[in-house]
Amino acid sequence: MDPKRKNKLKRKMRQFKKINFVRRIVQLVCFLLLPGFFIQIYSSTKALVVALLAGSFSLQANSVDLVVVLSVYPLTLLFGRFFCGWICAMGSLGDLLTSIRNGLKIKEHQLGESTDSKLKLIKYILLLFSIIFVWVLQIVAIPQGLNPLDAFGVLVSLENLDLLFTTFLIATILLIGILIASFFVPRFFCRYLCPTGAILSLVSLPRMLTIKKPRENCRNCNLCTQNCPMSIPLYKTDKSRSSECIECGQCVIGCPKKNCNMQFLGRDLNSKTLGAVTATSIVGLNYLGTITVSAMDFESAQTITTIAEAATQPSTGTSTGQYQDGTYEGSARGFKGLITVSVTVENGLITDIEDVSNNDTPSFFERCWSVVTGDIIEAQSTDVDAVTGATYSSVGIMDAVADALSGQTATASTASDSTKIEADTNEEAASSSSEESASSSVSAGQYADGVYTGSGTGFRGETIVEVTVQNGLITDITETSKQDDDQFFYRAWTTVIEEIITAQAVEVDAVSGATFSSNSIMEAVSDALGLAFENPNSSLPSGHGGH
Repeated sequence: MDPKRKNKLKRKMRQFKKINFVRRIVQLVCFLLLPGFFIQIYSSTKALVVALLAGSFSLQANSVDLVVVLSVYPLTLLFGRFFCGWICAMGSLGDLLTSIRNGLKIKEHQLGESTDSKLKLIKYILLLFSIIFVWVLQIVAIPQGLNPLDAFGVLVSLENLDLLFTTFLIATILLIGILIASFFVPRFFCRYLCPTGAILSLVSLPRMLTIKKPRENCRNCNLCTQNCPMSIPLYKTDKSRSSECIECGQCVIGCPKKNCNMQFLGRDLNSKTLGAVTATSIVGLNYLGTITVSAMDFESAQTITTIAEAATQPSTGTSTGQYQDGTYEGSARGFKGLITVSVTVENGLITDIEDVSNNDTPSFFERCWSVVTGDIIEAQSTDVDAVTGATYSSVGIMDAVADALSGQTATASTASDSTKIEADTNEEAASSSSEESASSSVSAGQYADGVYTGSGTGFRGETIVEVTVQNGLITDITETSKQDDDQFFYRAWTTVIEEIITAQAVEVDAVSGATFSSNSIMEAVSDALGLAFENPNSSLPSGHGGH
């Protein structure tokens, strides 16, 4: 090889390594600091659309969503998808898998240009389906445990990893499949499946940044296309503004003739510098916005205080004395770990809820905290709506409040106490009360006398109970074994058992904040009695949620 050409190639390789080094550093930092950012973009966009359509948009409730989209969309509109090429954790993981494959000298799986183009439509179809049926009509919800991005969130958080092989087993299998495909096809998820990528692709359509490569100066090596992880056919054009471009700069630094350049308004730009500056700007805007929103928490506190004060005023619709006065702490699992809250009860009403500690992603947690706690105080119930796009954190807050209030119900004043049995009654009293309450709807002999054992499936495993039937009526239910967490199981146990004995029916209401445990108890009693069990509480929120 000619010495001059050899030296030129060496310089090119050094430049290639230099920009890749800078991009890898940026990707690593963003992966560690903001692993769920790409999920937040989708969730925040969804939350804003849903709120606007429902007429429920407010700066307080949607401030975090606005921070996320405003930190990403304007720069994407102007320069393109630098977020995807430099910040996205899922994209960074895909690049890592590609680097490992290259290091092992394993050939990538080549897809035909036509096949690649058709497969890229999948992410747009998925986005359109989500917008119509999930966001707007709200008639479809992804069942808990099926979304591979939930499994990804657990994986990168390095907490609650047991969920990967229990609650999120199917999601984990799907994620493994995506990662295997990404090993052989560069940016497989980004190219074909990513809904966030589809959104940013549409946002980037008007951008003013172009990839210029005059074909008259090419030597037809097609290295620009071969180096492109998104497999854009750059060899076909002199200028490319493809919305599939993730602005990674591989085509620019891979051109042996320096014939490929990034241009903005006709001026050549350094792809390494532009990428680093744009990525830093996006992350910086997001952090600055998040800090600003956090500093405005006093407004949320004032709003909640106003609601609490209104709740404590005399009202014909709210009876005082529902809860015992005091301050209680409770904990429940959010998405990344425990959420602990402090609940204050005055005059029998919830008047204040404070965040003691939480391990959830701040953007998700802050999005729903003031809304959920405000709704709980206003409704004087933990059975409120989850915030769209932050379901796991929302349900975690509800569960934590329910845990704090567990056992604090003032039995003298609750509306349903007259139909319930005291928790410490003996077997004879329970039998008598059951017969009396069920006499109008259940005839003696509904069940065959005897003692029966049955099992049901809870959040963490099997629940086994023993059911006693006398004179055809259920008179006693005892726990033989259970695998659910104590705080959830025993929150549900007394209430569900009492309701089953009172109603002489298996399918009763689940206890808010302990739905899985409630259902497992009902299922176990149903199994013991040889009855078919249809889960009456199967409509669980999907997305970001809890027990």
